[in-house]
Amino acid sequence: MDDTTAHDAPGAPNGAPDHDARPYRRNPDLLLEWADGGGPVLVDCGNWRKFAAKPVLVDLLNHLDRPHTADQLHDRWRESAPGGDVRRLLDRLAAAGILRRCAPPPTDLAEDAEDAEDAEDTEDAEDTEGAAEDAARDPGAGWTAYERAVHARSGLGPDAAAGRGTPPPARLHHPGVDAVIALPDGADAPSRPLVDVLAARRSVRGYAPDPVPLPLLAALLARAARVHGHLAPRAYQQTQRPAPSGGARHSLEVHLVARAVAGLAPGAYHYDPFAHALHRLAPWTDDLAAFQQRTVTDPALLDHAPPASLCLTAVAARTTWKYEGMALSLIYRDTGCLMQTLSLTATDLGLASCLTGRMEVPFTAPFLPPSLRAHLSHVGNMALGLPASPLAAPDVTPLDP
Repeated sequence: MDDTTAHDAPGAPNGAPDHDARPYRRNPDLLLEWADGGGPVLVDCGNWRKFAAKPVLVDLLNHLDRPHTADQLHDRWRESAPGGDVRRLLDRLAAAGILRRCAPPPTDLAEDAEDAEDAEDTEDAEDTEGAAEDAARDPGAGWTAYERAVHARSGLGPDAAAGRGTPPPARLHHPGVDAVIALPDGADAPSRPLVDVLAARRSVRGYAPDPVPLPLLAALLARAARVHGHLAPRAYQQTQRPAPSGGARHSLEVHLVARAVAGLAPGAYHYDPFAHALHRLAPWTDDLAAFQQRTVTDPALLDHAPPASLCLTAVAARTTWKYEGMALSLIYRDTGCLMQTLSLTATDLGLASCLTGRMEVPFTAPFLPPSLRAHLSHVGNMALGLPASPLAAPDVTPLDP
């Protein structure tokens, strides 16, 4: 870890002529965290560099949430002692990546002409190199520092201490289940060649008023999410399922919000992929309808609530046990794999579906007790129903030759 503070800068007279009016600002990719057993640490999430952050440096960065020149900062920063060379300090911090140099503020025409005569080729080269450096360091334009941190940390691989102790179980047991509904295996459900399914897959936002047939729903869950068996070594709680998962940890759980499913009482259910059964958790209520509205109906821009929807959650501990330090990125990838598998399977069965990425934080699912909600992370949703009209390949404009 680099130890960079404002007091490290050497002093120098402040009366030297100033030929560089470029302002400086705080690197937007910086996050402040706490070291184990130590003080605050600055993390440059773009390059994954860490710096010890003494209070005086934090105070300086607080002033640089917007661009300031050295002269402006000298007048405003209380730690800028008379005679101290703020410019040299700012240059050191910029070289370390803690600050960014900005374009100089606009000036009037006379000053522009004078600056143009005084500019040297080396200064122009520095500006060009600085712009190129900023562009090269910004492969994910629009990312927040938190997103960069997750991406950068995931690239380092799992923590050295990961994989120790007893792994969390691969099966979720819900408290308070009031009924268990065994599902048909779905072997008799229709199926088509994969190439046709891939061509026909689309997001559908129009649903027939008819309830979803339970055999089709059962076939969807069996083909997309059912556990086929354990993988060795069994003590690692790894399972074989249709959708891939990092380390076969399969953190994801599928909950069904059934408004109109033939043969099922309206309400919320948990899919047990080991027994291929639905566990009824709660009856239909206004709270459940509101949950479906804000997680599926509104995000998918549906005119009406779908007959059914799936709520995808993650038992993060299953993945963090093996991949601590990069687990979140793996859970998101697992979610994408399961979503694609569900979407293709629904298309194959003739069901209409539409995925949504709405995630509740904190998770407020009314069908779960607070003690369980605290251990589940909401990661996605899927609207389900029979199509209002026969499904066909989406109407797309051909690519130009």
